[in-house]
Amino acid sequence: MKINLSIFFVLLIVFPLAFNSIALGHTDVNSLEAKNMIDTNDQLIVVDVREVSEYCATAGHIPGALNYPWNSGILQQRYEELPRDGEILVYCRSGGRSHMASNFLDDNGFLYVYDMMGGFLAWRWDTTGCFDSDGDGVNDDLDNCPNNFNPSQSDSDDDGLGDICDPNCPDLDGFNPVNFIDYSLLMQNWQVAGPNIPGDLNNDNIVDINDLDILSDYWLSDCYEQYSVSMVNRLSTPLREANLQICFNEAIDDRRNFVSFNPGLCLSRTNQTL
Repeated sequence: MKINLSIFFVLLIVFPLAFNSIALGHTDVNSLEAKNMIDTNDQLIVVDVREVSEYCATAGHIPGALNYPWNSGILQQRYEELPRDGEILVYCRSGGRSHMASNFLDDNGFLYVYDMMGGFLAWRWDTTGCFDSDGDGVNDDLDNCPNNFNPSQSDSDDDGLGDICDPNCPDLDGFNPVNFIDYSLLMQNWQVAGPNIPGDLNNDNIVDINDLDILSDYWLSDCYEQYSVSMVNRLSTPLREANLQICFNEAIDDRRNFVSFNPGLCLSRTNQTL
């Protein structure tokens, strides 16, 4: 009987502690601690739960922060886009909404949630606004190629640089996707040494297995975005204002009926003119 009573009292103590640890699963940090986390952890995900009007206001937001508004229910609808095992720093204007959002993430199985106390009002470092230089719908601070229209944000080799502006993207034939034609062009110069050899993707003056590895990273990927004719017409004026090189070549076949806004690369469409 004494043993049973001992077990009962142990459980009476442990259970409340366990439930409290679940309810308080996230960690509160001050703004300086949050700044240090951002500076030292490139895997940290920063989530701004203010409304879009606040996120894009004159004061701006923390650079790189994703906007998942709490009051309008966006975070509640789209929280599954965030990794449950990733480190997530949450902030709002003053700390109220971020606390509720952090509790919500706790309740939905997120393991490493940090709530920045004092919110954006306590932030004393760099901020950025909602700028979209290339008009692709992605803020410059989140865009992996901020000066190139790339709404897909494709990054085949996961180096943080989008395919459209990645010099490693092996578009040897000048057309999407990277395929056997590019492979054939590379193999034509296999083991050929010298400067500026087609297929020398890593610029080490020889076409070899290292270049083949790069090509395989991008296999069946697009090295530039594709657009509809209506998109070209809509963007033609801002492109001219940006002084990008624009030229048109008649497509050879359907496979080459594409449009790319990569600076210096011709835009080509069959029987279309601006």
